[in-house]
Amino acid sequence: MIKINKLSKIYEKLTAVDNLTLEIQDNEIFGLLGPNGAGKTTLIHMLATLLKPTSGNAIVNGFDITKESSKVRASIGIVFQVPSSDDLLTGYENLKIHAYLYGISPDIREKRISDALELVGLTERKNDQVKKYSGGMRRRLEIARGLIHNPKVLFLDEPTLGLDPSSRETMGNTSKNSLKKKKCQ
Repeated sequence: MIKINKLSKIYEKLTAVDNLTLEIQDNEIFGLLGPNGAGKTTLIHMLATLLKPTSGNAIVNGFDITKESSKVRASIGIVFQVPSSDDLLTGYENLKIHAYLYGISPDIREKRISDALELVGLTERKNDQVKKYSGGMRRRLEIARGLIHNPKVLFLDEPTLGLDPSSRETMGNTSKNSLKKKKCQ
C-alpha cells in the first residue's frame, strides 16, 4: 500500500509536486498520466527515496519514505526512464548482478533469474549481450530486473519511451502480466 499525505517538491521557483494526497491499495495497478514536466518522475523518485520531499510525507509498504528509506528500497522495484542495464553484459549477467545486490541467496538465485526471464519472454535471448537487444527487449529486461527480488511495489517510469506502437502494446501486456503474476502494485 502507498499512502501519500500532502507531499510536495519545490525546486527553487518551480513546484514539481504540489500538496499531493493519494492512497493506492495493495494489488492495484495505478498509472500517473500527464504532460512532460508534470511531476510524474519527481513523485516516483520521492516514493523510491531517491529524492527528498520539500514537505509532506508518504508511506510505502508500511515504511516512511523519509525515516526508513532502506526498508522502502528493499520493498520496491523500479524501472527508470532511462534503461540502466549494462550493454556489454548479457541479460542473464545483468539479472545475476542485481540478484546479488538485492541479497538473494545463491540457492534460489538461479531460479529467480530463470523465472524473471521467462516472465518477460527473454529466456531464449538470455545469453545475448544487451546491446544486441531491441528497445522492447531492453525494457522487458528492465522489468525483470525490477521484479527479481519480488517487490511489493513496482514503479515504472515512462516504460514505453522510445518504443514503436507494436512494442508499446507488447510492453503493456508484459507489464500487466508481470504485475499480476508477481502480485505487485
